[in-house]
Parts: sequence; structure tokens; C-alpha cells
Amino acid sequence: MNLFGMLEMSGSALGAERQRAEVVASNMANAQTTRTAAGGPYRRQMVVFQSQRVPRFSLALAGFHRETSSAVRVAAVVGDPRAPVLRFEPGHPDADKQGYVAYLGIAFDCSLVSAEHLTYREFLQRLPETPYLASCDLLPMGAVAVQLLGGEGKGGDLGREITEIEEQILESVMRIICRELQTSWQAIGLEFKFGQRQTVAHAERLMVPEEKNLCLSLEVKMEETRGTLNLAVPAIVSNALLRKISSDLSYQRPRSPVEARRRIEKRLLECSFRVDLSTPGLPLFLQDLADLTPGTVLSFPRSPFAPAVLAVDGVRLCSAMPVRVNARRGARVLSVEPVPAPTGEL
Repeated sequence: MNLFGMLEMSGSALGAERQRAEVVASNMANAQTTRTAAGGPYRRQMVVFQSQRVPRFSLALAGFHRETSSAVRVAAVVGDPRAPVLRFEPGHPDADKQGYVAYLGIAFDCSLVSAEHLTYREFLQRLPETPYLASCDLLPMGAVAVQLLGGEGKGGDLGREITEIEEQILESVMRIICRELQTSWQAIGLEFKFGQRQTVAHAERLMVPEEKNLCLSLEVKMEETRGTLNLAVPAIVSNALLRKISSDLSYQRPRSPVEARRRIEKRLLECSFRVDLSTPGLPLFLQDLADLTPGTVLSFPRSPFAPAVLAVDGVRLCSAMPVRVNARRGARVLSVEPVPAPTGEL
């Protein structure tokens, strides 16, 4: 193959790969789109390549059109036929009657492998040889987090630097990760703002080497591709999140009906109620009340040893005798009245 044939083949391949990169970027940008013009959530688009025979440019200039060379072109962009993923979000505007929202269906799995406190030096020593390293500004704390994408994919290690198109795609991935992290850490009002891609040499100066960080390592799987995501968060940020979670959990936690009943009973036992110790049903003439003056002694037709009634809010609790306890008045309980049947529920 001559030089013109090689240029034609590589040019068609670059054009096809660029279009595929644009489709991939669109898929990532619409990962959370739940409403489209066609109805329903966004569906992942896939590029179909096709080989074609095209006339060689050099021979066409000479007037020969029979000689052709191989090239590649985009035959079609088709939608993914897989069903969307349903998530229970009853407050979402696109939720159905059962409260489920349909999202882009992708066989994507992300699991936490390890979470440990390491110095920034130890974190950098674990970096692979060809990572994608980026910084992320944490506002308003003024701190910096470091994100690392690495691992091998379906075809193994590339053994080369990433291209400009791949870097644009990875930057879009990092921005999506920052957006999701901000949603997850919104309890402390933290904003994740993507900084820029960093070389290993520049990344060494982002933090103090001996500073402790919360280092998270996650394994990401999508179809046959597998990789890792490592995140180094300054301890000042992780400690703030832990304090917020601890305060929320200690403030109130869900209680079972038995625990709630015991809690109410305990609080009621510590409450004070107004009680009356009296002798009801004593007859007295109106003339005796009209002649009352200071020092008057009223005589009641009741034995001094007859018990009085201790009542709470008009309900008889027990019969008792008035007594003296040191410098205070008291009541000595003689008998307890039967508890009246409840007429309703609280």
C-alpha cells in the first residue's frame, strides 16, 4: 500500500473514532436524563462500523477509478434495546404512580474495595505507572482531593499515553464523578469542583506528604471492562462528614412501638400532676358560711378518723388520711381505688 492509501485508511478510521467518541460523551452526559422528546428516559446510543471500498485518491487524480482501497465508516447509530433501570424516587417529577423513575439502563457495577487512612506519600506510592490523575477543589473548605482512574480494560494495558479524544472523555467522566460526589456529601454543604488533569510530579505538590487522608479504592465494572477509582480526601473533610453523621444518628433514631411506649411511660412518670386531698359530700348550712369570720371553727358531721379522698383531675385515686411529715403535710394511703376502664386511645 502506498502513502496515499495509508492516509486514506487512517483518515477514515480517525473520523469514525471521533464520531464514536462524540456518541460516548453524549451517553455519559445523559446518564441521568429521565425525559426525552421520544418519551421515557435516554437510551444509550451505539455506533456500528462498516468496512467499505473507496477509490484511491492517487489513482483518481490520474483518471483511474477501478482501483479501490479499504476504509471504515459509521454505518448507523442505534439505540440500546435493553430495558431502563427503575429507581424508587416518589418525589421525582418523572416518577410513575408507584413512585419509580426510569433511568438509562447500563450494566454498571461499582463496589468499595478499601477505605483507610494513609499519608499522601503512601497514596502516591500506590499509583500505577500510567494513571489518569486529576485534582478536585473542595469548596468552601479550600481543600483539594485527588482522583485516580486506572486499571486494565478489555484489551489489557495500553502501554502508551492517552490521546486527546480519550482525555476529553475522561475529563467528562471526572466531572460526572464530581457531581455525584457532591450529591453524596451534600450533608456538610461540600462542593466538588473539577480542577485539571495532573502529572504525578505536579500531584506530589498538591498536599503535604505526611498529611493524613481518607483513601477510598473502588472497583468499577461495565460489561467486559474493569478498572479502579481511587480517591484521596483530606482528613479535615472526612472528619466533618463523620461528625455530621454522628450528630444526626444521635439526635433521633427510629424506634419500635415497644420502645416508643416505654419512652412515653418514662417521661410521664417524671411529670407532676395536681392532686386534691378532700372529704367530699360534707353538708353545711348557708347561714354558717355567711357568718364566717377569721378564727371561726366549722363543725362537720363526719368522724375525724374517716378517710379522705385523693383525686387526680377529679378521678378518685385512693383513700388517705392527712398526716404530718416533718414540716410538710402529707397523705397516708389507706386503700387504692380500682383503675377505671379506658374510654379511648391516646
